[in-house]
Amino acid sequence: MKPLYTALLILLCTCVRAQTDAVPPEMAPNTGGVGGQLRDGSSEEPVGFANIAVYRIENGELVGGTTSDIDGKFTIKDLPYGDYRLEVTFIGYEGEEMMLELNDSERFLRVGDITLEAGGATDLDEVVVTADRAIMELGLDRKSFNVEKSVAASGGSAEDLLRQIPSITVDLEGNVSLRGSGGVRFLINGKPSGLVGTDPATYLKSLSSSSIERVEVITNPGAAYDPEGTAGIINIVLKKKQDDGFNATVNLNAGTGNKFDGNLDLNWRQGKFNSFAGVSGRYDERFFRGFRDQTGTLGDSTFSRYFLFEGDRLRKSQMFKLGTEYNISERGVIGLQGNIQFEQGESNNLRTTDFFNNEGGLDRTSVRTEFEPETENDFEVQATYFTTFKKEGRQLSSSFQYSENDEEEIENYNEILNDASGIVIGTDQQRAPTLENRQRYLGQLDYEQTIGDFKFTTGWRTTLERTEQDAAFQTFDTGSFENVDSLSNLFRYEEDVHAVYATFGGQVDKIRFNVGLRAEQANTSSILLEPNAEDFTNNYFKVYPSIFAGYEFDDNTTLQASYSRRIERPRGYALNPFVDRGDPFNLRSGNPFLLPELINSFELNVQQQYGKGTFTGGVYFRQLNDIISRITRVLPGGVSLSTRDNLDRGRDYGIELITTYRPTDKLDLTVSGNGYRSEIIGNNQDENIDQNGYLFSGNVQGSYELPGKVQAQFTYFYRSPGVRPQGRIQAIQSLDLGFRKEILDDKGAITLRVTDLFNQRKYRFTTETGGITTVSEFQRESRIVYLGFQYSLNQLSRQRNNNGRRGDGGGEDDF
Repeated sequence: MKPLYTALLILLCTCVRAQTDAVPPEMAPNTGGVGGQLRDGSSEEPVGFANIAVYRIENGELVGGTTSDIDGKFTIKDLPYGDYRLEVTFIGYEGEEMMLELNDSERFLRVGDITLEAGGATDLDEVVVTADRAIMELGLDRKSFNVEKSVAASGGSAEDLLRQIPSITVDLEGNVSLRGSGGVRFLINGKPSGLVGTDPATYLKSLSSSSIERVEVITNPGAAYDPEGTAGIINIVLKKKQDDGFNATVNLNAGTGNKFDGNLDLNWRQGKFNSFAGVSGRYDERFFRGFRDQTGTLGDSTFSRYFLFEGDRLRKSQMFKLGTEYNISERGVIGLQGNIQFEQGESNNLRTTDFFNNEGGLDRTSVRTEFEPETENDFEVQATYFTTFKKEGRQLSSSFQYSENDEEEIENYNEILNDASGIVIGTDQQRAPTLENRQRYLGQLDYEQTIGDFKFTTGWRTTLERTEQDAAFQTFDTGSFENVDSLSNLFRYEEDVHAVYATFGGQVDKIRFNVGLRAEQANTSSILLEPNAEDFTNNYFKVYPSIFAGYEFDDNTTLQASYSRRIERPRGYALNPFVDRGDPFNLRSGNPFLLPELINSFELNVQQQYGKGTFTGGVYFRQLNDIISRITRVLPGGVSLSTRDNLDRGRDYGIELITTYRPTDKLDLTVSGNGYRSEIIGNNQDENIDQNGYLFSGNVQGSYELPGKVQAQFTYFYRSPGVRPQGRIQAIQSLDLGFRKEILDDKGAITLRVTDLFNQRKYRFTTETGGITTVSEFQRESRIVYLGFQYSLNQLSRQRNNNGRRGDGGGEDDF
């Protein structure tokens, strides 16, 4: 094999000999080098700040590397004579590889233009092959996690996939937090989406993980991004085919306990059109169970209550998408895309409550049956325009988006009250129908210009949002349900945000920087129309600066520092004062007088690349003002009301470590840890709820190639005990395991995976307020075995010739 491999290497290297040029005089004796330029495969614009690394073929050792400059050019010198593999990686593009041979006769190789494609394989004459992308890639302002081949997430939802990502935590209800903070802003393909709406947890449950290419975590976004989301941004990048011709991908999955999902994605690229369509469906049944043990004091007597609940939830969804892009000229592209999603679901819950008297004896028992059907329809349409100019380095983009969400649910309650001996002493029947409509308009315009080694961007954005909720509470009386007007309401929330922003960045010697400023005018109104008209208006103007600086000690070590100011605006569901009486002793409501939460975020990170892996370590500090937090208040009769309120201020001090290591060709490891100290300062009416404490979370993920080319993968997650306002949370951990085998000439694959192998994913917490102590535990079905099948069909257009290059001219003269 070795003589054959050597011959093949020599053959490959002859393809780049025509690029040999005069040797740069500054190179050391007996060394060589390589140079070229990176370009975007669609726009042909230079790709700046990409990573280029050179490895020895014989042992995989990293011997040199650099990043492309603002014009996409790169040069690597002083490489000892020998055989090398050149690797190009950058967020948003497929990785590329090239084989090199440096010797006396060929010291410096000029490889010309290297084209990077956003999707599919890219061919560089006969010397480039597509490499597996690294699990984690480091960018100027983000960490990008490539998940296309994630075994543990195959066949699951986006919620399941996010559980595998370092820094991200997903609780049992699907709520996502980043570095311990729930103020997360979601983007889809770099843009806000109406399908995510005000309830990301619902969307993440319905989005198939197989349609996701990568997940980008941006903890300190720049001024060009919407500042909403105090913890930062999670950008979900969906798969999109760019190959000429017809492409189709199908995914089918089945899980234990009646869980099924599938999706079909179609793409057709021909001439000036790139069109796509997709359909997906999901059926998911899950049981849940838990308890709440509550003790307290009323007057001069003590009491205790024990709540036991168990039930199941069914969720069905269907999603359709259709869109096209059209090249109206050599430089301009317009696009139109529409998405629609239908969701249906129902929840059944049996809640048994035992009430104990002052002596600890059973006083009475409540058996409460709850049934809640719901439907939700989401619609979104988006139009985009992008163009470059004859003068290189200038581009303009614009977009308009309209989305609408309609949701209907009816909570039905039937209660039977028994005395200590089991005799029925009362019955009750209630229901709470709710209608919600949300409309959103978004317009955006961006301009970008390269000025020498620097880049300037500026833009405008306007977002208009209207939400209306009609929530009723009804009791059964004289044979029919009667509306209780005093416990019902009609609520409307209006929000207009107008923003302008600008950023300027580039590289000076070893320093890369980017500074930005965003100015926003927000006009918001919380309007209670019924039963008693009230209006709370909060209009405010705020400025959001951002600063990023990076210093390259060498090709492998970079120090980065950043600062950004962000905001968390309360949404409609958190503002509506309607009281949810699903649990009559633990009520929930919103607060129309909530103010936005502000955060100043600082980070310092070091990035180190070494022979077989990468290391990223950093510290961060977050200063919080007007913290939006869930607060529990005790009402007469020992009833708890959970609502939201603004606490005075808080601080988070944290450290985060992420390392990737590949000890062998078959084993990949990613280990991450995040620990922070949280300080909360605030008051709940007359109660001081200052809280200080520590919390740690860690994630270990590994993949290994078993015999028969079976890929195995495991993910272990742990979160330590910690504090929260008015209480503490307990530790939680889980282990996921999966296997993947490619079949049908590597066009298909079958996967087998199990989530929460040891059934440990339980949410436990303690709350203390107003003389009442509550110990709670909740578990949603999480130990599930999935079997999946994936298949991809690519029928390339005849415009591509035998060596894979497009037949539209250009390219070959570069060599």
